[in-house]
Amino acid sequence: MAESLIPVDLYNPGQVLACLGLLEAADVLCGNAEGGFDLSNETSVRFRLNATGNQKPLETVLKFLAGAEIMIVYPAGIEGPWPNSSELSEEFPASYTALKKSDGKALSAASLPARLKCGSKSVQISHWLKGDERQTFKLFAGQQVGTQLLANMLDGDRKKNVSKGFKEIFQRFDEADFDDPFSVVCAVGGRFGFDARGGWDALRIGTSLDKQGILVSAAPHVELLAAIGLENTRPNFLSTYEIQYAAWLELLPLTLCRVALFAPDTFLLRDQCRFFRAHLGNDKQYKECFFAELEE
Repeated sequence: MAESLIPVDLYNPGQVLACLGLLEAADVLCGNAEGGFDLSNETSVRFRLNATGNQKPLETVLKFLAGAEIMIVYPAGIEGPWPNSSELSEEFPASYTALKKSDGKALSAASLPARLKCGSKSVQISHWLKGDERQTFKLFAGQQVGTQLLANMLDGDRKKNVSKGFKEIFQRFDEADFDDPFSVVCAVGGRFGFDARGGWDALRIGTSLDKQGILVSAAPHVELLAAIGLENTRPNFLSTYEIQYAAWLELLPLTLCRVALFAPDTFLLRDQCRFFRAHLGNDKQYKECFFAELEE
């Protein structure tokens, strides 16, 4: 087994979800992934990520993202306006009704999920889909498309020249960046909204950054990994505008980590986990994660 220790801000929901994403991807790429949060020094919290192999799993996952291509997938047996470049998926992550337009009639390709593929390995991203048994955790709205936001985080937003994607910033990663990867941020365009460092509220700052054309700084790889982390779990939804999530202090296999995000006290003692509560803003359509508060 090889281990990576990743500094993490537990008050940033996106970074905690990104730790789940590291686990999910490491389990696919390396095998036998397990993880937990080390709070022995609460001023320098780290996520412990273990997986099979000799290479540190963090490096394996980041190299996978840097080399990944996006493959849009559609359900088998359903005719629709699917892009020519899309790929049939026998195991679709939701009911085909999740692909219907707002009128409930025609199908739309805008909601199709995707796979990140590099070589023979792939991971799925579909957290914005409705119709499966889990509650949708979709923060973007309007004309934004999940697969396009995914492309923005990998390659940069082509409509905003100063924005960067993970592939570009990874080319300049050095040893210090691998030691603290979540601290690496850049100007981003359209995004999923998980990294709290990019969160803003027009009422609080007195203007709309979108209307002003001002880009926020966030970590595109945190956004990508958080999306991967949501593939098999969800935080607790306390309301339309508030979520609760947990950090667990035990080293656990991936299957239990998925549960530990929202219900660690079902199998861990209370002092073996920490609960956080985060707001998602006040907009009914467009939400984003803001920094959380620790629940005592």
